[in-house]
Amino acid sequence: MAFNPDLYLKAQREKGDESARARGFDPDAYLGKVGAERGNIINTDVPTVVGSRPNAVNPQPTQPSRTLPDYAKALYEVPAAMLTSVPSALAYGYVPSGSSPEVRQAAEERAAKYQYTPRSPVSQDVLQTVGEALTDAKIPPFIPVLGTTARATQQARQISPIPSFAASTVEKAKPAVNRLADALREQDVPRLSGVGAAEVPDVQNRIALAQGLRVPVPLRKGQATRELGQQQFEAEMAKTYPKDVGRPIIESSLNQNDRILLNFDAFVDATGAQKAGEFNLREVGKVVDSALVNEANRVKKKITDLYTVAREKGETQEPVSYASLKTYIEQQTPTVRTKLAPILDAVDEQIKLNDPKGTGAISINQIEDIFQFINKNYDPTDAVANVHVRAMKDAINAATEGKGGEYYQTARAMRAKYAREFENVGYIDKLLSKKAGTTDRAVALEDVFDHSIVKGSLDDVRAIGRTLKKAGPEGEQAWRELQGQTIEQMKAAVTKSIQRDETGNPIVSPKQFDTFVKNLDADGKLDYIFGKKGAQEIRDLRDTAITVYSPVAGINQSNTASALTQALDRIRGSALSKLPMGIGSLYEVGAEMATKKKLGKQVQEAVDFDPKALSKELKKGK
Repeated sequence: MAFNPDLYLKAQREKGDESARARGFDPDAYLGKVGAERGNIINTDVPTVVGSRPNAVNPQPTQPSRTLPDYAKALYEVPAAMLTSVPSALAYGYVPSGSSPEVRQAAEERAAKYQYTPRSPVSQDVLQTVGEALTDAKIPPFIPVLGTTARATQQARQISPIPSFAASTVEKAKPAVNRLADALREQDVPRLSGVGAAEVPDVQNRIALAQGLRVPVPLRKGQATRELGQQQFEAEMAKTYPKDVGRPIIESSLNQNDRILLNFDAFVDATGAQKAGEFNLREVGKVVDSALVNEANRVKKKITDLYTVAREKGETQEPVSYASLKTYIEQQTPTVRTKLAPILDAVDEQIKLNDPKGTGAISINQIEDIFQFINKNYDPTDAVANVHVRAMKDAINAATEGKGGEYYQTARAMRAKYAREFENVGYIDKLLSKKAGTTDRAVALEDVFDHSIVKGSLDDVRAIGRTLKKAGPEGEQAWRELQGQTIEQMKAAVTKSIQRDETGNPIVSPKQFDTFVKNLDADGKLDYIFGKKGAQEIRDLRDTAITVYSPVAGINQSNTASALTQALDRIRGSALSKLPMGIGSLYEVGAEMATKKKLGKQVQEAVDFDPKALSKELKKGK
């Protein structure tokens, strides 16, 4: 069965376990097995999640637009409709259930003459909601208009005048309503202010970027559009109504955080690493060390075998001059030779032991022995010693250039190549070396990753990468471990804050994420470690994290939904809430229910945002 990220995320929340692998994450089922070709370790042929998309837009029925005047009219139309409902009900009278259509129609016409029917769609929404609330509460409907059918409402609209006392209510309420409407206009922010047609491609790109990740991350409307008012609305809903209206926003944030964390796990699995982990630095160091040591020993054995053949054939008995080596040593001051780089005097002693008579020449065998003596007795961590060791080795190589026979020259060429790869490259040499005079490693196993990837320059990382990649299956796996550990360290860096969401998962820090990526990107290490496509995937995840976790900076403004909430508060404190026969209370309940219903719809539209809907809004001039 294909892996379903939605079911998985639901199950892992119920378990409450922070570790994706501990929660039963099956990378093989989810990502498919990684192919054998490792030129780009995070392979582009690893499938992304398919199937149900969390932000798929379900077609919604078209609703008539609501304007601010519509909301303002509701403040007098709803009370007028409620006040006229009682005389309307009396005029309707008692009509037996078996009455003919003509009798029922006559009763409806009588009632319509006394019933004020609102024109504003907002007023109709409020009255319908109050009617539904009364029905749900099993309260006998004494306001006929609340339960009328569309046909009856249309009839009433066409034939009913405004009763005189309802007209009086309307006229008295209009001045206050107009003032309220003006206040709302001052506070209101257009639904998509700041998002023009030219910015729609940016919105689409953000969504495409987030959906193109290995574990897609659905963006909300405010995140995708980066529109201040919309983001403020989403934040207010989550804070004001965390248990009902704003709950989808909270669930969306939890889902996004889960999916971003899962992308790190998906990256690690794509590299093919098996030992990588936040607390597995020593294990990764062992794998890398073993691969380097075994590769170095393999090459050294080939060299040794060739030297053996050369000796057996007598090719290494030829005398060579050591004059250039002797001259270099004698040019150094006594302080340098005895204190700063004592390896110089040690080599001078070896020359005297091999040529006690001072003839100026020794055999190839003897000068090769001196070369090996240097390797065994200098401290690779000593920068001063390194300079002089390199100069002495160059002098020996110059002395043996073109000497000996075919096998010796082949062994010598191979030895020079080994030196360039394992000795002259300080980072690799240090990984293979011991501390001077001890059996301790120059680089502790738990520091191998840091030494190989974090602290090294691009050239250092390339040197280690080249050596491992050509060291056979063991070296290739070691390189994968370094890649996987890089992702693990990245994940640890971006989640090191103590902040946790309500499911217990760490919350990603976009700032730390950006810093980590930029540090690797500064000299091109990110591209080299993961290949251009893999590095871009990581940048895409970083950019999506910034979109999700970094709200737009600006003035804290309220949009239409917030203005409606403020209007509701004003109603509660106004004379409208003191209308007789409980009408004021019903109006307040209905207005609040209608407001929440509208807010809930806006919240769902924000969670299920589709940029195509934005394009349509802009075309309509909204």
